[in-house]
Amino acid sequence: MTDVLVVGSGAGGVHAAWPLVERGLEVAMLDYGNEDREYASLVPSEPWLALRTTDESQHRYLLGDRFEGITLGGIRVGAQLTPPRLFIPADTERLTPVDSATFSATESLAKGGLAAGWGAGVFPFDDADLAGAPISAADLAPHYEAVAERIGVAGDDDDDLRPFLGECRAMMPAMAIDSGAERVMARYAAQRERLNAAGLFVGRTRLAACTREHRGRGPHRYFDMDFWADDRRAVYRPRWTLDELAAKDGFELRDRRLVSAFREDESGVVVTTTHADTGEREEHRARALVLAAGALGTVRIVLRSLDRYGTPVPILCNPYTYAPVLNVGMLGREARDERHSLAQLTAIYRPEAADGRIVQAQYYSYRSLLLFKLMKEAPIGHREARAILRRLQPVLGILGIHHEDRPSARKTCVLHRGPEGGPDRLAIDYRLDDAEALRHDREERRLFALFRRLGCFALKRIRPGHGSAIHYAGTIPFGPEGKGLTCDRDCRVRGTRRVHLADGAVFPYLPAKGLTFTIMANADRVGTLLANELA
Repeated sequence: MTDVLVVGSGAGGVHAAWPLVERGLEVAMLDYGNEDREYASLVPSEPWLALRTTDESQHRYLLGDRFEGITLGGIRVGAQLTPPRLFIPADTERLTPVDSATFSATESLAKGGLAAGWGAGVFPFDDADLAGAPISAADLAPHYEAVAERIGVAGDDDDDLRPFLGECRAMMPAMAIDSGAERVMARYAAQRERLNAAGLFVGRTRLAACTREHRGRGPHRYFDMDFWADDRRAVYRPRWTLDELAAKDGFELRDRRLVSAFREDESGVVVTTTHADTGEREEHRARALVLAAGALGTVRIVLRSLDRYGTPVPILCNPYTYAPVLNVGMLGREARDERHSLAQLTAIYRPEAADGRIVQAQYYSYRSLLLFKLMKEAPIGHREARAILRRLQPVLGILGIHHEDRPSARKTCVLHRGPEGGPDRLAIDYRLDDAEALRHDREERRLFALFRRLGCFALKRIRPGHGSAIHYAGTIPFGPEGKGLTCDRDCRVRGTRRVHLADGAVFPYLPAKGLTFTIMANADRVGTLLANELA
Protein backbone atom coordinates (compact mmCIF):
# COMPACT_ATOMS: atom_id res chain seq x y z
CA MET A 1 0.00 0.00 0.00
CA THR A 2 1.34 3.42 -0.96
CA ASP A 3 0.91 6.64 1.02
CA VAL A 4 -1.09 8.64 -1.55
CA LEU A 5 -2.76 7.83 -4.83
CA VAL A 6 -3.14 10.76 -7.24
CA VAL A 7 -5.60 10.40 -10.11
CA GLY A 8 -4.63 12.41 -13.19
CA SER A 9 -1.36 13.79 -14.55
CA GLY A 10 -2.70 17.22 -15.49
CA ALA A 11 -2.27 20.66 -13.95
CA GLY A 12 -3.74 19.63 -10.60
CA GLY A 13 -2.30 16.13 -10.31
CA VAL A 14 1.39 16.88 -10.78
CA HIS A 15 1.36 19.89 -8.47
CA ALA A 16 -0.52 18.03 -5.73
CA ALA A 17 2.04 15.22 -6.01
CA TRP A 18 5.07 17.50 -5.83
CA PRO A 19 4.95 18.56 -2.13
CA LEU A 20 4.00 15.01 -1.13
CA VAL A 21 7.06 13.54 -2.83
CA GLU A 22 9.27 16.34 -1.51
CA ARG A 23 8.24 15.38 2.03
CA GLY A 24 9.36 11.81 1.45
CA LEU A 25 5.94 10.21 1.03
CA GLU A 26 5.31 7.42 -1.47
CA VAL A 27 3.03 8.62 -4.26
CA ALA A 28 1.52 6.58 -7.09
CA MET A 29 -0.16 8.44 -9.95
CA LEU A 30 -2.97 6.70 -11.84
CA ASP A 31 -3.35 8.02 -15.37
CA TYR A 32 -4.60 6.87 -18.78
CA GLY A 33 -1.66 8.60 -20.41
CA ASN A 34 -2.38 9.08 -24.12
CA GLU A 35 0.52 10.63 -26.04
CA ASP A 36 1.22 11.86 -29.55
CA ARG A 37 3.31 9.11 -31.12
CA GLU A 38 2.56 10.12 -34.72
CA TYR A 39 3.41 13.75 -35.38
CA ALA A 40 5.75 15.05 -32.68
CA SER A 41 8.84 13.68 -34.42
CA LEU A 42 7.77 15.17 -37.77
CA VAL A 43 7.63 18.85 -36.76
CA PRO A 44 10.98 20.57 -37.46
CA SER A 45 12.54 22.86 -34.85
CA GLU A 46 12.42 25.77 -37.26
CA PRO A 47 10.51 29.05 -37.57
CA TRP A 48 7.05 28.94 -39.13
CA LEU A 49 8.00 30.79 -42.31
CA ALA A 50 11.08 28.63 -42.88
CA LEU A 51 9.20 25.34 -42.66
CA ARG A 52 6.35 26.69 -44.81
CA THR A 53 8.81 27.50 -47.58
CA THR A 54 11.21 24.54 -47.29
CA ASP A 55 9.61 21.48 -45.66
CA GLU A 56 8.18 19.17 -48.30
CA SER A 57 6.44 17.09 -45.62
CA GLN A 58 4.67 20.00 -43.92
CA HIS A 59 1.24 18.80 -45.07
CA ARG A 60 1.56 15.75 -42.81
CA TYR A 61 1.52 17.68 -39.53
CA LEU A 62 -0.29 20.83 -40.72
CA LEU A 63 -3.28 18.99 -42.20
CA GLY A 64 -2.74 15.48 -40.84
CA ASP A 65 -2.15 12.20 -42.63
CA ARG A 66 -5.93 11.66 -42.60
CA PHE A 67 -6.69 15.38 -43.09
CA GLU A 68 -7.94 15.46 -39.51
CA GLY A 69 -6.65 19.02 -39.21
CA ILE A 70 -9.30 20.23 -41.67
CA THR A 71 -12.47 21.04 -39.75
CA LEU A 72 -15.66 20.87 -41.76
CA GLY A 73 -19.09 22.19 -40.85
CA GLY A 74 -19.76 24.86 -38.25
CA ILE A 75 -17.57 26.10 -35.45
CA ARG A 76 -16.96 23.40 -32.85
CA VAL A 77 -15.16 23.19 -29.54
CA GLY A 78 -11.53 22.17 -30.00
CA ALA A 79 -11.37 23.37 -33.61
CA GLN A 80 -8.08 25.11 -32.76
CA LEU A 81 -6.40 21.78 -31.97
CA THR A 82 -3.81 20.93 -34.61
CA PRO A 83 -3.04 17.33 -35.64
CA PRO A 84 -0.09 17.10 -33.20
CA ARG A 85 -2.50 18.09 -30.39
CA LEU A 86 -5.41 15.79 -31.25
CA PHE A 87 -4.13 13.16 -28.84
CA ILE A 88 -5.41 15.42 -26.03
CA PRO A 89 -9.15 14.58 -26.38
CA ALA A 90 -8.55 11.11 -27.90
CA ASP A 91 -10.75 8.23 -26.65
CA THR A 92 -12.99 10.44 -24.52
CA GLU A 93 -16.09 10.07 -26.71
CA ARG A 94 -15.81 6.32 -26.22
CA LEU A 95 -14.70 6.08 -22.58
CA THR A 96 -16.11 9.23 -20.91
CA PRO A 97 -19.17 10.14 -22.99
CA VAL A 98 -21.20 13.31 -22.46
CA ASP A 99 -24.82 13.79 -23.51
CA SER A 100 -25.93 17.37 -24.09
CA ALA A 101 -27.74 19.53 -26.59
CA THR A 102 -26.61 22.72 -24.84
CA PHE A 103 -22.98 22.16 -23.90
CA SER A 104 -19.94 20.92 -25.84
CA ALA A 105 -17.48 19.42 -23.39
CA THR A 106 -13.82 18.70 -24.05
CA GLU A 107 -12.13 16.19 -21.77
CA SER A 108 -8.73 14.56 -21.85
CA LEU A 109 -7.15 11.19 -21.10
CA ALA A 110 -3.75 12.48 -22.19
CA LYS A 111 -0.51 12.58 -20.29
CA GLY A 112 -0.62 16.11 -18.95
CA GLY A 113 -4.40 16.38 -19.30
CA LEU A 114 -6.06 19.33 -20.99
CA ALA A 115 -3.07 21.50 -20.08
CA ALA A 116 -1.07 19.54 -22.66
CA GLY A 117 -2.51 22.14 -25.01
CA TRP A 118 -3.58 25.06 -22.79
CA GLY A 119 -2.95 28.65 -23.78
CA ALA A 120 -0.47 29.09 -20.88
CA GLY A 121 -2.16 32.24 -19.54
CA VAL A 122 -1.32 32.94 -15.88
CA PHE A 123 -4.11 34.64 -13.91
CA PRO A 124 -3.89 34.55 -10.10
CA PHE A 125 -7.23 34.94 -8.31
CA ASP A 126 -7.80 37.75 -5.81
CA ASP A 127 -10.30 37.69 -2.94
CA ALA A 128 -13.18 38.79 -5.19
CA ASP A 129 -12.35 35.93 -7.57
CA LEU A 130 -12.52 33.48 -4.65
CA ALA A 131 -16.08 34.49 -3.76
CA GLY A 132 -17.86 31.66 -1.97
CA ALA A 133 -14.63 29.80 -1.21
CA PRO A 134 -13.36 29.32 2.37
CA ILE A 135 -9.84 30.25 1.27
CA SER A 136 -8.37 33.65 0.50
CA ALA A 137 -5.79 35.04 -1.88
CA ALA A 138 -3.38 35.13 1.08
CA ASP A 139 -3.87 31.38 1.58
CA LEU A 140 -2.87 30.76 -2.03
CA ALA A 141 -0.07 33.34 -2.26
CA PRO A 142 2.86 31.09 -1.21
CA HIS A 143 1.58 28.34 -3.49
CA TYR A 144 1.33 30.69 -6.47
CA GLU A 145 4.98 31.57 -5.88
CA ALA A 146 6.02 27.92 -5.51
CA VAL A 147 4.23 26.95 -8.71
CA ALA A 148 5.54 30.00 -10.61
CA GLU A 149 9.11 29.01 -9.77
CA ARG A 150 8.39 25.40 -10.74
CA ILE A 151 6.78 26.09 -14.12
CA GLY A 152 8.40 29.35 -15.21
CA VAL A 153 6.23 32.47 -15.59
CA ALA A 154 7.02 35.47 -17.80
CA GLY A 155 5.35 38.86 -17.58
CA ASP A 156 5.60 42.54 -16.72
CA ASP A 157 5.96 43.23 -13.01
CA ASP A 158 4.74 46.83 -13.23
CA ASP A 159 2.05 47.34 -15.87
CA ASP A 160 -1.64 48.18 -15.88
CA LEU A 161 -2.57 44.53 -15.22
CA ARG A 162 -0.76 44.37 -11.89
CA PRO A 163 -3.78 45.62 -9.85
CA PHE A 164 -5.74 42.65 -11.21
CA LEU A 165 -2.96 40.03 -11.14
CA GLY A 166 -0.80 41.07 -8.20
CA GLU A 167 2.96 40.68 -7.96
CA CYS A 168 4.96 37.54 -8.63
CA ARG A 169 8.48 37.47 -7.21
CA ALA A 170 9.45 34.45 -9.31
CA MET A 171 8.44 36.07 -12.60
CA MET A 172 10.86 36.25 -15.54
CA PRO A 173 10.91 39.12 -18.05
CA ALA A 174 7.83 39.18 -20.28
CA MET A 175 7.65 37.52 -23.67
CA ALA A 176 8.34 39.91 -26.55
CA ILE A 177 5.17 40.94 -28.37
CA ASP A 178 4.81 40.95 -32.16
CA SER A 179 4.49 43.89 -34.54
CA GLY A 180 0.69 44.01 -34.40
CA ALA A 181 0.58 44.01 -30.60
CA GLU A 182 3.20 46.77 -30.55
CA ARG A 183 0.89 48.96 -32.63
CA VAL A 184 -2.00 48.27 -30.25
CA MET A 185 0.13 49.14 -27.22
CA ALA A 186 1.36 52.34 -28.85
CA ARG A 187 -2.24 53.49 -29.32
CA TYR A 188 -3.07 52.40 -25.77
CA ALA A 189 -0.17 54.41 -24.33
CA ALA A 190 -1.35 57.52 -26.18
CA GLN A 191 -4.88 57.21 -24.72
CA ARG A 192 -4.13 55.48 -21.44
CA GLU A 193 -5.86 57.86 -19.04
CA ARG A 194 -9.05 58.05 -21.08
CA LEU A 195 -9.19 54.29 -21.60
CA ASN A 196 -8.55 53.59 -17.92
CA ALA A 197 -11.35 55.99 -17.04
CA ALA A 198 -13.60 54.02 -19.38
CA GLY A 199 -12.65 50.80 -17.55
CA LEU A 200 -10.06 49.32 -19.96
CA PHE A 201 -6.60 48.18 -18.87
CA VAL A 202 -4.14 46.49 -21.26
CA GLY A 203 -0.78 44.81 -20.86
CA ARG A 204 1.35 41.95 -22.06
CA THR A 205 -0.10 38.56 -21.16
CA ARG A 206 1.49 36.73 -18.27
CA LEU A 207 2.47 33.37 -19.70
CA ALA A 208 3.78 30.10 -18.33
CA ALA A 209 6.78 30.26 -20.63
CA CYS A 210 10.52 30.60 -20.13
CA THR A 211 12.22 33.70 -21.47
CA ARG A 212 15.49 32.38 -20.05
CA GLU A 213 16.81 28.91 -19.37
CA HIS A 214 14.98 27.47 -16.37
CA ARG A 215 15.12 23.95 -14.96
CA GLY A 216 16.54 22.69 -18.25
CA ARG A 217 13.83 24.38 -20.34
CA GLY A 218 13.84 27.32 -22.74
CA PRO A 219 14.49 30.00 -23.59
CA HIS A 220 11.62 30.49 -26.05
CA ARG A 221 12.84 31.01 -29.64
CA TYR A 222 9.80 32.81 -31.15
CA PHE A 223 9.25 30.26 -33.92
CA ASP A 224 5.44 30.83 -33.93
CA MET A 225 4.99 27.07 -33.57
CA ASP A 226 3.41 26.89 -30.10
CA PHE A 227 0.20 25.29 -31.40
CA TRP A 228 2.19 22.59 -33.16
CA ALA A 229 5.24 21.71 -31.08
CA ASP A 230 6.98 22.19 -27.72
CA ASP A 231 10.31 23.58 -28.83
CA ARG A 232 12.84 23.48 -25.99
CA ARG A 233 9.88 22.78 -23.68
CA ALA A 234 9.78 26.57 -23.24
CA VAL A 235 5.99 26.73 -22.83
CA TYR A 236 4.87 24.87 -19.72
CA ARG A 237 3.10 21.53 -19.98
CA PRO A 238 2.36 19.39 -16.87
CA ARG A 239 4.37 16.52 -18.31
CA TRP A 240 7.57 18.54 -17.70
CA THR A 241 6.77 18.37 -13.97
CA LEU A 242 5.79 14.72 -14.40
CA ASP A 243 9.23 14.03 -15.86
CA GLU A 244 10.84 15.70 -12.84
CA LEU A 245 8.67 13.67 -10.47
CA ALA A 246 9.58 10.43 -12.26
CA ALA A 247 13.22 11.04 -11.43
CA LYS A 248 12.51 11.29 -7.69
CA ASP A 249 12.48 8.48 -5.16
CA GLY A 250 9.04 7.61 -3.89
CA PHE A 251 7.11 8.48 -7.07
CA GLU A 252 5.55 5.90 -9.40
CA LEU A 253 3.49 6.50 -12.52
CA ARG A 254 0.93 3.76 -13.13
CA ASP A 255 -0.31 4.71 -16.57
CA ARG A 256 -2.76 3.08 -18.97
CA ARG A 257 -5.31 2.97 -16.14
CA LEU A 258 -8.86 4.27 -16.37
CA VAL A 259 -10.14 5.02 -12.86
CA SER A 260 -13.73 4.04 -12.19
CA ALA A 261 -14.39 4.44 -8.44
CA PHE A 262 -13.02 4.54 -4.91
CA ARG A 263 -14.13 3.17 -1.57
CA GLU A 264 -12.81 3.63 1.95
CA ASP A 265 -12.12 0.92 4.50
CA GLU A 266 -10.32 0.72 7.84
CA SER A 267 -6.89 0.80 6.16
CA GLY A 268 -7.46 3.76 3.85
CA VAL A 269 -8.74 4.16 0.31
CA VAL A 270 -9.15 1.54 -2.44
CA VAL A 271 -9.29 2.73 -6.06
CA THR A 272 -10.66 0.52 -8.83
CA THR A 273 -9.22 0.83 -12.33
CA THR A 274 -9.34 -0.88 -15.70
CA HIS A 275 -6.10 -1.42 -17.59
CA ALA A 276 -6.40 0.18 -21.01
CA ASP A 277 -4.43 -2.50 -22.84
CA THR A 278 -5.52 -5.72 -21.11
CA GLY A 279 -9.00 -4.82 -19.86
CA GLU A 280 -8.00 -6.22 -16.48
CA ARG A 281 -9.74 -4.84 -13.39
CA GLU A 282 -7.31 -3.74 -10.68
CA GLU A 283 -7.40 -2.39 -7.14
CA HIS A 284 -4.89 0.13 -5.80
CA ARG A 285 -4.58 0.90 -2.09
CA ALA A 286 -3.31 3.97 -0.28
CA ARG A 287 -3.63 5.89 2.96
CA ALA A 288 -5.18 8.83 1.07
CA LEU A 289 -6.50 9.74 -2.37
CA VAL A 290 -6.22 12.94 -4.41
CA LEU A 291 -8.60 13.25 -7.35
CA ALA A 292 -7.34 15.56 -10.12
CA ALA A 293 -9.11 14.15 -13.16
CA GLY A 294 -10.60 17.49 -14.21
CA ALA A 295 -13.93 18.89 -13.04
CA LEU A 296 -15.89 16.49 -15.27
CA GLY A 297 -13.71 13.43 -14.72
CA THR A 298 -13.64 13.96 -10.97
CA VAL A 299 -17.40 14.39 -10.63
CA ARG A 300 -17.89 11.12 -12.53
CA ILE A 301 -15.66 9.28 -10.09
CA VAL A 302 -17.24 10.85 -7.00
CA LEU A 303 -20.86 10.31 -8.09
CA ARG A 304 -20.16 6.71 -9.09
CA SER A 305 -18.27 5.97 -5.88
CA LEU A 306 -20.99 7.43 -3.65
CA ASP A 307 -23.76 5.83 -5.76
CA ARG A 308 -25.32 9.20 -6.53
CA TYR A 309 -26.51 8.39 -10.02
CA GLY A 310 -29.32 10.68 -11.13
CA THR A 311 -28.33 13.47 -8.71
CA PRO A 312 -27.91 16.90 -10.35
CA VAL A 313 -24.75 18.81 -9.41
CA PRO A 314 -23.59 22.27 -10.59
CA ILE A 315 -21.29 22.99 -13.49
CA LEU A 316 -19.51 26.20 -14.43
CA CYS A 317 -17.69 27.29 -17.58
CA ASN A 318 -16.66 30.79 -18.66
CA PRO A 319 -18.92 31.94 -21.53
CA TYR A 320 -16.64 32.70 -24.46
CA THR A 321 -16.83 34.80 -27.62
CA TYR A 322 -14.15 35.55 -30.18
CA ALA A 323 -13.87 37.87 -33.15
CA PRO A 324 -11.43 38.23 -36.05
CA VAL A 325 -10.24 41.83 -36.02
CA LEU A 326 -8.44 44.12 -38.44
CA ASN A 327 -5.53 45.85 -36.73
CA VAL A 328 -5.38 48.95 -38.95
CA GLY A 329 -2.14 50.05 -37.33
CA MET A 330 -0.47 47.32 -39.40
CA LEU A 331 -1.76 48.56 -42.77
CA GLY A 332 1.23 49.10 -45.04
CA ARG A 333 3.65 47.73 -42.46
CA GLU A 334 5.76 44.60 -42.57
CA ALA A 335 5.31 42.18 -39.69
CA ARG A 336 8.33 40.59 -38.02
CA ASP A 337 8.63 36.87 -38.58
CA GLU A 338 9.79 36.23 -35.01
CA ARG A 339 6.81 35.86 -32.67
CA HIS A 340 5.13 33.47 -30.29
CA SER A 341 1.67 32.01 -31.02
CA LEU A 342 0.10 32.58 -27.60
CA ALA A 343 -1.88 35.58 -26.40
CA GLN A 344 0.11 38.71 -27.14
CA LEU A 345 -1.92 41.04 -24.94
CA THR A 346 -4.49 40.81 -22.16
CA ALA A 347 -7.20 43.40 -21.64
CA ILE A 348 -9.24 43.74 -18.46
CA TYR A 349 -12.52 45.60 -18.86
CA ARG A 350 -14.21 46.73 -15.67
CA PRO A 351 -17.80 47.78 -16.42
CA GLU A 352 -19.32 50.63 -14.47
CA ALA A 353 -21.18 49.58 -11.32
CA ALA A 354 -19.99 45.98 -11.79
CA ASP A 355 -19.18 45.42 -8.08
CA GLY A 356 -15.69 44.20 -8.89
CA ARG A 357 -16.75 41.99 -11.79
CA ILE A 358 -14.50 42.10 -14.84
CA VAL A 359 -14.52 40.94 -18.45
CA GLN A 360 -11.22 39.63 -19.78
CA ALA A 361 -10.05 39.65 -23.39
CA GLN A 362 -6.91 38.38 -25.06
CA TYR A 363 -5.43 39.57 -28.32
CA TYR A 364 -3.72 37.04 -30.62
CA SER A 365 -2.01 37.60 -33.91
CA TYR A 366 -3.20 35.19 -36.61
CA ARG A 367 -0.83 33.23 -38.75
CA SER A 368 0.20 29.74 -37.71
CA LEU A 369 -3.34 28.39 -37.18
CA LEU A 370 -3.80 28.63 -40.99
CA LEU A 371 -6.09 30.99 -42.84
CA PHE A 372 -8.55 28.36 -44.08
CA LYS A 373 -10.11 28.26 -40.61
CA LEU A 374 -11.15 31.89 -41.04
CA MET A 375 -11.80 31.56 -44.77
CA LYS A 376 -14.70 29.17 -44.29
CA GLU A 377 -16.36 31.63 -41.91
CA ALA A 378 -16.17 34.54 -44.36
CA PRO A 379 -19.51 35.64 -45.89
CA ILE A 380 -18.13 35.34 -49.45
CA GLY A 381 -16.95 32.53 -51.72
CA HIS A 382 -13.93 30.53 -50.64
CA ARG A 383 -11.78 31.55 -53.60
CA GLU A 384 -12.40 35.24 -53.01
CA ALA A 385 -12.02 34.86 -49.23
CA ARG A 386 -8.68 33.11 -49.68
CA ALA A 387 -7.31 35.87 -51.89
CA ILE A 388 -8.46 38.62 -49.53
CA LEU A 389 -7.27 36.93 -46.34
CA ARG A 390 -3.81 36.26 -47.77
CA ARG A 391 -3.39 39.99 -48.34
CA LEU A 392 -4.88 40.88 -44.98
CA GLN A 393 -2.89 38.35 -42.94
CA PRO A 394 -0.43 40.89 -41.47
CA VAL A 395 -3.33 42.99 -40.12
CA LEU A 396 -5.46 40.09 -38.85
CA GLY A 397 -5.86 39.40 -35.16
CA ILE A 398 -8.19 37.45 -32.91
CA LEU A 399 -9.87 38.94 -29.87
CA GLY A 400 -11.08 36.28 -27.42
CA ILE A 401 -13.46 37.39 -24.66
CA HIS A 402 -14.19 35.55 -21.40
CA HIS A 403 -17.08 36.30 -19.02
CA GLU A 404 -17.57 35.23 -15.42
CA ASP A 405 -19.83 32.31 -14.55
CA ARG A 406 -21.97 31.63 -11.49
CA PRO A 407 -24.01 28.55 -10.55
CA SER A 408 -27.72 28.39 -11.28
CA ALA A 409 -30.49 25.82 -11.58
CA ARG A 410 -30.05 26.10 -15.36
CA LYS A 411 -26.46 24.75 -15.24
CA THR A 412 -26.30 21.15 -14.05
CA CYS A 413 -24.78 17.77 -14.78
CA VAL A 414 -26.11 14.32 -13.87
CA LEU A 415 -24.42 10.92 -14.06
CA HIS A 416 -26.44 8.07 -15.61
CA ARG A 417 -25.54 4.41 -15.72
CA GLY A 418 -24.31 3.24 -19.09
CA PRO A 419 -26.70 1.13 -21.17
CA GLU A 420 -25.99 -2.60 -21.36
CA GLY A 421 -22.72 -2.44 -19.51
CA GLY A 422 -21.41 0.52 -21.49
CA PRO A 423 -19.63 3.46 -19.85
CA ASP A 424 -21.62 5.76 -17.60
CA ARG A 425 -22.80 8.92 -19.34
CA LEU A 426 -22.65 12.44 -17.98
CA ALA A 427 -25.69 14.50 -19.02
CA ILE A 428 -25.10 18.25 -19.02
CA ASP A 429 -27.70 20.99 -19.28
CA TYR A 430 -26.24 24.49 -19.50
CA ARG A 431 -28.30 27.57 -20.30
CA LEU A 432 -27.75 31.25 -19.58
CA ASP A 433 -30.68 33.24 -18.32
CA ASP A 434 -31.83 36.26 -20.32
CA ALA A 435 -30.13 38.75 -17.98
CA GLU A 436 -26.74 37.02 -18.37
CA ALA A 437 -27.03 36.86 -22.17
CA LEU A 438 -28.02 40.54 -22.41
CA ARG A 439 -25.17 41.59 -20.12
CA HIS A 440 -22.64 39.64 -22.18
CA ASP A 441 -23.92 41.21 -25.40
CA ARG A 442 -23.75 44.70 -23.94
CA GLU A 443 -20.27 44.27 -22.50
CA GLU A 444 -18.89 42.73 -25.69
CA ARG A 445 -20.22 45.64 -27.73
CA ARG A 446 -18.60 48.06 -25.33
CA LEU A 447 -15.30 46.17 -25.46
CA PHE A 448 -15.32 46.19 -29.26
CA ALA A 449 -15.90 49.95 -29.17
CA LEU A 450 -12.93 50.45 -26.87
CA PHE A 451 -10.73 48.28 -29.08
CA ARG A 452 -11.68 50.41 -32.07
CA ARG A 453 -9.87 53.22 -30.26
CA LEU A 454 -6.84 50.93 -30.32
CA GLY A 455 -7.17 50.45 -34.08
CA CYS A 456 -8.77 46.98 -33.92
CA PHE A 457 -12.05 46.58 -35.79
CA ALA A 458 -14.06 43.41 -35.22
CA LEU A 459 -15.20 41.72 -38.44
CA LYS A 460 -17.56 39.12 -37.00
CA ARG A 461 -18.59 38.02 -33.54
CA ILE A 462 -18.40 34.23 -33.15
CA ARG A 463 -19.87 32.32 -30.21
CA PRO A 464 -18.64 28.73 -30.54
CA GLY A 465 -21.08 27.44 -27.94
CA HIS A 466 -21.22 26.78 -24.22
CA GLY A 467 -18.26 24.75 -23.04
CA SER A 468 -15.91 26.25 -25.62
CA ALA A 469 -13.76 28.04 -23.04
CA ILE A 470 -12.75 24.60 -21.65
CA HIS A 471 -12.63 26.19 -18.17
CA TYR A 472 -14.77 23.74 -16.19
CA ALA A 473 -15.43 24.06 -12.48
CA GLY A 474 -17.88 23.85 -9.60
CA THR A 475 -18.99 20.22 -9.85
CA ILE A 476 -18.01 19.29 -6.25
CA PRO A 477 -17.62 22.80 -4.84
CA PHE A 478 -16.60 24.14 -1.47
CA GLY A 479 -19.67 23.95 0.75
CA PRO A 480 -20.84 24.01 4.37
CA GLU A 481 -20.60 21.03 6.67
CA GLY A 482 -23.61 18.78 6.29
CA LYS A 483 -24.18 19.59 2.64
CA GLY A 484 -23.44 16.56 0.48
CA LEU A 485 -21.45 16.51 -2.75
CA THR A 486 -19.29 19.39 -1.58
CA CYS A 487 -15.79 19.65 -0.13
CA ASP A 488 -14.36 21.35 2.94
CA ARG A 489 -11.62 23.97 3.20
CA ASP A 490 -8.95 21.29 2.77
CA CYS A 491 -10.72 20.08 -0.40
CA ARG A 492 -11.76 16.84 1.31
CA VAL A 493 -14.99 15.43 -0.10
CA ARG A 494 -17.76 15.71 2.51
CA GLY A 495 -18.56 12.32 3.98
CA THR A 496 -15.10 10.86 3.31
CA ARG A 497 -12.04 10.68 5.55
CA ARG A 498 -9.15 11.02 3.13
CA VAL A 499 -10.44 11.74 -0.37
CA HIS A 500 -9.27 15.16 -1.53
CA LEU A 501 -9.82 17.14 -4.75
CA ALA A 502 -7.13 19.08 -6.64
CA ASP A 503 -8.77 20.40 -9.80
CA GLY A 504 -11.42 22.90 -10.88
CA ALA A 505 -14.26 20.89 -9.31
CA VAL A 506 -13.87 22.78 -6.00
CA PHE A 507 -14.41 26.36 -7.19
CA PRO A 508 -17.98 27.66 -6.70
CA TYR A 509 -17.45 30.75 -8.88
CA LEU A 510 -15.48 31.38 -12.08
CA PRO A 511 -14.21 34.91 -12.60
CA ALA A 512 -13.38 36.03 -16.13
CA LYS A 513 -9.86 34.66 -15.76
CA GLY A 514 -8.33 31.39 -16.84
CA LEU A 515 -8.23 29.10 -13.79
CA THR A 516 -5.37 26.71 -14.66
CA PHE A 517 -2.74 28.59 -12.66
CA THR A 518 -5.06 28.71 -9.67
CA ILE A 519 -5.76 24.98 -10.02
CA MET A 520 -2.00 24.42 -9.81
CA ALA A 521 -1.60 26.66 -6.76
CA ASN A 522 -4.54 25.11 -4.91
CA ALA A 523 -3.26 21.62 -5.78
CA ASP A 524 0.10 22.57 -4.26
CA ARG A 525 -1.82 23.75 -1.17
CA VAL A 526 -3.77 20.47 -0.97
CA GLY A 527 -0.61 18.41 -1.39
CA THR A 528 1.15 20.44 1.31
CA LEU A 529 -1.75 20.04 3.76
CA LEU A 530 -1.89 16.31 3.13
CA ALA A 531 1.89 15.98 3.49
CA ASN A 532 1.70 17.71 6.88
CA GLU A 533 -1.02 15.28 7.92
CA LEU A 534 0.63 12.07 6.72
CA ALA A 535 4.36 12.67 7.08
